[in-house]
Amino acid sequence: MRFPSGLCAVLACVALAIGSVAHAQDKKACDLLTRAEVESVLGVALEEPMSQASGASCHFTNFAQNKPRPPQRVDVSVNVQYAAAPNRAAVEQYLKFIDEKTYDHPAEVSGLGDAAMSHGGPNAPTLAVFRGGTMVLTINGTATLEQLKALALKALGEPGTTGFAYGTPRPPLPRPALSSAAAKPGSVEQLKRELTAKADAGSVRAQMALAKLYEFGSVGADGNVKPDYVGAAYWYQRASDGGDHEGTYSLAVLYRDGSGVAASPATALELLRKAAQAGYVPAMVPLSYAYAATRTGVSDTRARYWAQEAARRDDPAGWALVGYLYNKGYLGGSRPYWYKMAMDAYLKGAEGGDCVAMMNIGGLYFNGDGVPQDRAQAEKWFAKSEACKGKDLDWLREKAAKYRQKAATGHLPKVQDPDQPGKSAGPKSAAQKADGQTVFGALMAMIVLAAALDVAQGSTDSSAIGSGGTAGPGSPGLGGSRGSSPAPVRHCRQVSVGGFSTAHGRNAISPSGATTTVCD
Repeated sequence: MRFPSGLCAVLACVALAIGSVAHAQDKKACDLLTRAEVESVLGVALEEPMSQASGASCHFTNFAQNKPRPPQRVDVSVNVQYAAAPNRAAVEQYLKFIDEKTYDHPAEVSGLGDAAMSHGGPNAPTLAVFRGGTMVLTINGTATLEQLKALALKALGEPGTTGFAYGTPRPPLPRPALSSAAAKPGSVEQLKRELTAKADAGSVRAQMALAKLYEFGSVGADGNVKPDYVGAAYWYQRASDGGDHEGTYSLAVLYRDGSGVAASPATALELLRKAAQAGYVPAMVPLSYAYAATRTGVSDTRARYWAQEAARRDDPAGWALVGYLYNKGYLGGSRPYWYKMAMDAYLKGAEGGDCVAMMNIGGLYFNGDGVPQDRAQAEKWFAKSEACKGKDLDWLREKAAKYRQKAATGHLPKVQDPDQPGKSAGPKSAAQKADGQTVFGALMAMIVLAAALDVAQGSTDSSAIGSGGTAGPGSPGLGGSRGSSPAPVRHCRQVSVGGFSTAHGRNAISPSGATTTVCD
């Protein structure tokens, strides 16, 4: 297997310049590994290695022209690039290329260089090792990952750690200032002071409690939450830097929505990907939306992947989105299969409390998609959706009520071609929002305050995050050591996202369409 030319291109981009200083790190690829060393790891006899003129790549194989074909062909390529100056962004550049140009999902590899990752299939993986900011070693081919790791250790002569820190530091966000006035005992301001002391001492749990306190903990005279997104962003970033995946997710939402920070879809996608790849389930559906909004050759495939991964982990929002993808035929099969799988997914989403899934079940019955048209069933599911409780879901309740009334009076549409364009209801104005949102805001503030008090008043605290919080949706616990911290709040918004169009003519609501509200 020859080394992918596209991957070679990114390695050239990663290296700022090819070094010419004569020292050990400037060895050519074929000088890093001998044929005997590769044979000892792979357990097969090989031909003489082939080198590129530049010396950057070396290819090992047991196949040769005019010789009997081996029972199993083996090909391994070694590529090395050197930069004239340390490049802290090398890993980020490599990951960006993999994300935008391939279907691979990189995984971190420990014990090699200053950073290392693997990607690709199990029968032909690629291992990339970054060392000292100036060296990138990649090995790939028909070998196992363990064999590639053994070859990398031989090529480096040792694990290769230099202590160089990869990664481009984010610009520091403004730190929220505490009031100079004396805080009243028991007040929110006093609570902030107590938590800030613990947060500055390194408690990630206190940092998360502070972030939520700034975002949700203050309620105005009108009963609505008065968020301080700037303060929340600062502490979410501190928690994220400390390894808290919920903090990474929450910071991504702020960057996505431009709340307290300048809106940055690219930063939001990067943070959502980081949280989702760490197993934080609530980040997976928003990551699917974020990929659908980008226009790369593989973004739609990645959007489908993360929707299905969220559903596989039993996220109700994931099931609702997978149902929509089946409903549109994006996951293959014929129309009867689409609707059957859509119904199965919507039912699982509805069972978990997803309001959009409830609406779309009613839509299947309302339109006769894969099931006989059924006025009673349509009315039942539209009523459930109409009664759904949640923040910013008035647009959905309005539409559900409209459809329920039609179903109740027998006004079912004719069964028609699913590809005919349809209409979707627009969102209500802020002045039309239901009183339930005020109740929701006050309740959320109470939950956040209770959690903050729990942290401030000396409950068992640890800055170690354990598993990083991978609890499934709807569960009050978040894993790791966050104890009684509340589950992530569902952030709702109106969006317009890539190929996930709402103009599909069957009255199903896309969880991320031109005129719908998305609740992460």
